[in-house]
Amino acid sequence: MTLPNFPQVDMFSAGINSLYGVLLAGQPSHNRGYTVMGLLIMAFFGGIGGGVTRDILLNDVPAPLQDPKYLLVCLLMGLLGLAIYRYSATREERFRTRTLAFFKSFSLPWFAILGAHKALDHHLGIWTAILVGLIATTAGGVLIDLFSGVTPEIVRPSEQLVTAALLASTVYTLLAVWEKGRDSFFPVTLTAVAVAFVFRILAVREHWPSIVPIPCPDENSEVVPIVAPAAGKVAHR
Repeated sequence: MTLPNFPQVDMFSAGINSLYGVLLAGQPSHNRGYTVMGLLIMAFFGGIGGGVTRDILLNDVPAPLQDPKYLLVCLLMGLLGLAIYRYSATREERFRTRTLAFFKSFSLPWFAILGAHKALDHHLGIWTAILVGLIATTAGGVLIDLFSGVTPEIVRPSEQLVTAALLASTVYTLLAVWEKGRDSFFPVTLTAVAVAFVFRILAVREHWPSIVPIPCPDENSEVVPIVAPAAGKVAHR
């Protein structure tokens, strides 16, 4: 199966994630008193962080270094995010959690597919392709979280971010390998996008949390000593 290039889709995904990155960095959970330049840097992290990480892993020259339009798109979307944030905090929150969440749900599977796509194009195995697809999808958000001093979203309860990325890269990789040598690239791609997109939309709409293995206590909760009447020992809750 011939694997064509996706410059337009890759650039669209970079733009959406740049906008999301600057709006996320402006939230109280992430804002560390960033300057305008600092917020624009977060936009670049969100927009091209995943793609650059993907290309470095595959020993390729990162796409933004080959095509300066990536940098221009990230800059323009970052400035748009600053304008939205300055216009109204309430509208910005609504825009980020509703409208932008919808577009991010659409761009997310494309990032995963592009990562898996390039890994297969380098004649790597199925597991490597799935892993590269996951890394390409989540690396930008991890950079924003780490620079903001926040635990990365991929290891916190979230609305199935990692699961959606894994779905997209896994479905695409398995179908691409299965259909190898046949002219069925676009049906394979659209199937993977549809599965991950529908799953992610339902997760965001219904607020499906990721599975948390062990319930964590509230950070603000106090340890209260309790004297056990029988043993006379001090317990904590």
